[in-house]
Amino acid sequence: MTPPPKRWRQAGAGLLLGAVAVLVWFALSGPDAPVPAPLPRPIAQAPASTPPPLPARARPPAVAAPPEPVAAPGPSSALESPPPGTTPERPPEAPPIELPPTTQVLAEEFYPGTTDWEDIPVDESHQHHLRILPKRYNVVAPRPIALWLEMTDAQGRRQPLPSPRVRARSLDDEARPWIDLPVSDDGTGEDERAGDLRYTAQLRPTREQRKLLLGRLLVEGTVDVPGVGTRTIPSVLIYTQGPRATLTGRWTDSLRDGGLALEAELRVDEPGLFTLMAQIFGPRLEPLAWVKQTARLGAGRQTMTLEVFGKVLHDLGVDGPYRVRQVLLTRDQENSSDYEPGETIEEAHQTKPYAARAFSPEAYVPPPRTLEDVTAEHPSQRDKPPPERTRDMEPAEGDPPPPPENPPPQQATDLGR
Repeated sequence: MTPPPKRWRQAGAGLLLGAVAVLVWFALSGPDAPVPAPLPRPIAQAPASTPPPLPARARPPAVAAPPEPVAAPGPSSALESPPPGTTPERPPEAPPIELPPTTQVLAEEFYPGTTDWEDIPVDESHQHHLRILPKRYNVVAPRPIALWLEMTDAQGRRQPLPSPRVRARSLDDEARPWIDLPVSDDGTGEDERAGDLRYTAQLRPTREQRKLLLGRLLVEGTVDVPGVGTRTIPSVLIYTQGPRATLTGRWTDSLRDGGLALEAELRVDEPGLFTLMAQIFGPRLEPLAWVKQTARLGAGRQTMTLEVFGKVLHDLGVDGPYRVRQVLLTRDQENSSDYEPGETIEEAHQTKPYAARAFSPEAYVPPPRTLEDVTAEHPSQRDKPPPERTRDMEPAEGDPPPPPENPPPQQATDLGR
């Protein structure tokens, strides 16, 4: 075995001597041995000029940076939208009214007296649909009432109708009875083609049936689908006596007050309130304007004038001749929105070849609004009691008389003070 190095032996001897010295000291010092007093600690002298400690100071509040200057609103800032949740100081002004209420710009042709197909699914998978459509929405007696009824599959192909049935009654009076309309697909009457699977329900009402059906009609088409059950689809149309006035077909046109005046001749059977409306097109069926006019007419030969405001024709820049299409005449009910329409005339008149620049570009100026002064002598106040604040009130018996209007001043009462 190799002996440890010399320096290790010297370190071990030193440790052994230290341990023996500690044991000897504990053995010689008993419980009564005096304990040496601790040495006094030197006291440091504070300089006379040392100030007392300062109290802790609160952290100064953070100062917000000054707001950036806001630029004054420029010409375009008034057109910008305000931030969400705020209200602009001044609401935007309404656009100016450039056209009268009797003339409007026409975006595309529309067809008065028509409606769209009603459509319902027959089965839960929506593979078949039942559809109904009045052939004419406005039916003027004595023309027959006619509706198309068909069933289509997912590809739009018509399918045979199982036991089709159609009935009609008044929409406004549920007490009136239902009237059945025969259904066929044989190409007779109002049915256009035999065997095309577009079934036609048609009825030419008798005099008694006409009394029950005049007005708005509720129509129901019903089929029995095997494995599914009964399916019913509703529709609505108007059955009317018409306006009791007809257009004779005589029209005249002229340039008047910067616009186009279209004068139509009518034969009025019963006096009343009438509205005439039409759509104006260019020579290539460019849609231009929709116009209407309302007038009270007596019986006999009468005329109504449709005025196309000049700015419409001038701004659109389409030269004539202009075509007057989709003309409809109605009799309006007094104090009601109900009306009795006639039949729509698809092409009624063609004007002379006016140039668009011949019409005025000036905007419409509404007439000043006038308010009628209604007093107690006004005809509308006839046989009505006077207002309460102007009635002569008589005092009841036993009531004390009212105080005088200008009583003499009263002297102060002596209270003995």
